[in-house]
Amino acid sequence: MIDDKFEPDHLIFHHGVPYRLHLENHGKELHEFTAPEFLAASVMRDPALLKNGGQDIVVQPGATADVDLEPLNPGTYKLTCADHDWDGMTGDITVE
Repeated sequence: MIDDKFEPDHLIFHHGVPYRLHLENHGKELHEFTAPEFLAASVMRDPALLKNGGQDIVVQPGATADVDLEPLNPGTYKLTCADHDWDGMTGDITVE
């Protein structure tokens, strides 16, 4: 994450495979990995990482977050930063 964009802005996972998603915020502002449908369709090892009613993962400026998850349902999911989607901080997630 950097100010106003995700790098990369397209993520690909395979359903039924466990992953550690490593999020880094290299921006000067707080950013959120907002993907409510994707997160709801995944098993999370530590659901306490989810904020805003389970819709996103908040990463402070200069901080990192490791999210252990297993996507369950194939499909394409929307990814945004809830505070910066208006400025183009969007992407997508594909689960094959």
